[in-house]
Amino acid sequence: MGFHHRLLRISGIVSFSLLIAACSSTPEPREPDLPERTYYEQAQEALENGLPSTAIAHLKDLTARYPFGEYSTRAELDLIYAQIEANEHIAAHATAERFIKNNPEHHAIDYVYYMRALSTYYGSEGLFQSLFDLDPSERDSKELIKAFNELADLTARYPESEYAPDAKVRMHYLRELIARHEVHVARYYLKRKAPLSALRRSQEVIQNYPSSPSIEEALAVSIQSYNDLEQTELAQSNLAVLKQNFPQSEFVDESGHFIALELPSDADPGFLYWISFGLFD
Repeated sequence: MGFHHRLLRISGIVSFSLLIAACSSTPEPREPDLPERTYYEQAQEALENGLPSTAIAHLKDLTARYPFGEYSTRAELDLIYAQIEANEHIAAHATAERFIKNNPEHHAIDYVYYMRALSTYYGSEGLFQSLFDLDPSERDSKELIKAFNELADLTARYPESEYAPDAKVRMHYLRELIARHEVHVARYYLKRKAPLSALRRSQEVIQNYPSSPSIEEALAVSIQSYNDLEQTELAQSNLAVLKQNFPQSEFVDESGHFIALELPSDADPGFLYWISFGLFD
């Protein structure tokens, strides 16, 4: 009898424990689904009122509850726009990439390629741009190059797209930013007594961005780099190119001699230099 009594007690404890576990694992009831159209209209209203984060929430609710609904594809397109408006550029890029993968033949696919590129460009605007109004060309150029390539991808795939003209204008602007960035880096190498590295950067501009306004300064960097490397003939050859293409160059004096670039002092950099990762001296 004692054994059977203990067995019943153990069985009761196990049953009670399972009941508690079942109760604790019961999911909390979620809000009842609204009609799909309601989520979409709420998102549109939020966008019209300048509330992209609210729109994102409604669009995500729509796609989660109606993944194959009437408005699901439109919701994904609007989600890319809303995420860019909310400065969620990484998320916008991921949403665009997913849309391109899942809907390669969609009639608005050129728009998605365009928005993908914009999300990359806007995402490259970092902390110092907002705090110090930093020249964009002084930022890391990787994201600028990525944005340029993504815009180029759009224009190559869909040359007749309504977004192609604007994409080409942005590519021109990005090309100049990238060229100016290379010149900034070249100047940094001159300051650090690394003329060969400076020369490589300046030649990158001359060879790949020949129509850029930064060409004049890139030639000046090349001349100074060759002088520092004691390559006098090459320095004179580049000086001749500079004078021929820029007769009024600020880097040439009245006698036709090269004016050495003014570089910051190579003394120990100050506090602002370090907190800005070398962007300010």
